[in-house]
Amino acid sequence: MASLLSSDKNINFDGNYSPLKTSLFLLVCIAWLLPGLTGHTPWKYDEAVSQGIVHGMLHGGSWLSPTLAGEPYFAHPPLYYWVAACFARWFGEFIPVHDAARLASGFFMALTMVGVALGAHALWGARAMRVAVIVLIGSVGLLLRAHEMSTDLSFLAGVTLTLAAIPLARSQSIIAGALGGLGLGIAFLSQGTLALGLLFPLTVLAPVLISDYWPKHPLRYAFFWVLCALPFFVLWPVALYLQSPVLFSQWWRILVQPMLHPNHWLAEDMNPTYYLGVAAWFAWPATPLALWALWESLRRGFANAAVRFLILVLVEMFLVLGFSTHPHESGALPLLIPLSLLAAGSIDSLRRGATSALDWFGMLTFGMVTLLLWLGWIAQLTGSPVGIVHYLDAQLPGYHATFQPVAFGASLLLTLLWIIAILNSRQSSRRALVNWTVGMTLSWLLAMTLWLPYIEASRSYKDMMQSLGRAIPAQHGCVASTGLGEAQRALLDYYLNIRTQRIENDLGKTCRLWLVQSRPRDAFEVPQGWRLLWTGARAGDKSERFQLFGY
Repeated sequence: MASLLSSDKNINFDGNYSPLKTSLFLLVCIAWLLPGLTGHTPWKYDEAVSQGIVHGMLHGGSWLSPTLAGEPYFAHPPLYYWVAACFARWFGEFIPVHDAARLASGFFMALTMVGVALGAHALWGARAMRVAVIVLIGSVGLLLRAHEMSTDLSFLAGVTLTLAAIPLARSQSIIAGALGGLGLGIAFLSQGTLALGLLFPLTVLAPVLISDYWPKHPLRYAFFWVLCALPFFVLWPVALYLQSPVLFSQWWRILVQPMLHPNHWLAEDMNPTYYLGVAAWFAWPATPLALWALWESLRRGFANAAVRFLILVLVEMFLVLGFSTHPHESGALPLLIPLSLLAAGSIDSLRRGATSALDWFGMLTFGMVTLLLWLGWIAQLTGSPVGIVHYLDAQLPGYHATFQPVAFGASLLLTLLWIIAILNSRQSSRRALVNWTVGMTLSWLLAMTLWLPYIEASRSYKDMMQSLGRAIPAQHGCVASTGLGEAQRALLDYYLNIRTQRIENDLGKTCRLWLVQSRPRDAFEVPQGWRLLWTGARAGDKSERFQLFGY
């Protein structure tokens, strides 16, 4: 092994370009991005809601104002759903519609990677481009969310493009203006007013406070910025107004009035310190590397303009997110961009001891995860080790694994390639990051090959919906409902083409079928005259119970 590690053929992650390293970088990005985008049904929460909205668009619903199971949905503007519906229409004949729609997430994540690479190049130079992307996709909190249908991903892409445009403007004013306007428009049509509060102050203040990033041609930059942002702010609202002034007024109250009334700028349940705590693990290992960059910059009096810019971004984001949003882990996604860019700029200054610690921690962590994934899969097939089998059975009773030769062969090959890659890379700070991200990618690949049937059985509503469908009479008329969540209403529409009349909305009083969602431990008194036709739940789910009654 020693001779192998000292061989001249070892991969030297020094930041310089070569065809081999560029190919390996692209391979890691693709291996991280593609698995999980297809091969499973919609999982709750965001996936189910997004698929329900896309299903409505593809079956006669409005493209200008999204609907969920026939009811207007105002939580998010429609950009992500437009893109997902387009992918579903283009590729839905070849793969399941929900898989085709989920390709939109891959598209926006690829756009985010490109934006991070451009931002790293503008801030630090060409040697930082690949490592910035590696840090981003190695972030613990991003992995699962990057493969779900969610407006958070289009919002993240918009944030990334806008931030990359600010330092780029000092050399490429026209390109930067177009990129910044496009990014702000994407962010606005993904999350609404949050995009303006998060990005507009940075776009205006950063060049003023940090003179190094004053645009080379300010008027050109501003012109193309407005030119590319304007369609996102004008075309959709105008088209919506022409189609339905009532719906337009409802969107206006959501998207515009909060900006005009400062008393609406603060969230009722704001928690200013929440995202500081979340960032500690959500952005690992970007967070400790970013802290190292701040420490090194402090010793130099914050002389580097790139560091000052990223500090401004982080401070502004922590303030806006902390005071203006409901505390939620997915809200921390924008923080990954400045933290990854900070980490990319400081990676070559990381001391040998810290590099070795990160490298060994990553190899041990994902080595252990890989071993457990293999042991758990073997236990499902062979019944041994018994302790693992008992644990898995308790989580998902009645599940029986089957041997899948293609998944097994691919997983074994990937595991061997990971081991070979570790043995054939020279020790460096960049190697530590690559090993971390490759280890995380391998764990994700194993989960999406060996473990996907188990995960699908535990998270999918498909079997439950099919069972419910068999219990509903062919000529059933309307169905009333109580307690159905947005995800469940969306999937009921997607799988069974049933849009219930919700009793919460004072509807369904004449329906002779009644679907109730509740918790198993909750007592439920059945009104006189109703009889239980069916009861069910998602496999292994102990928090939901569904009951169908007939009158």
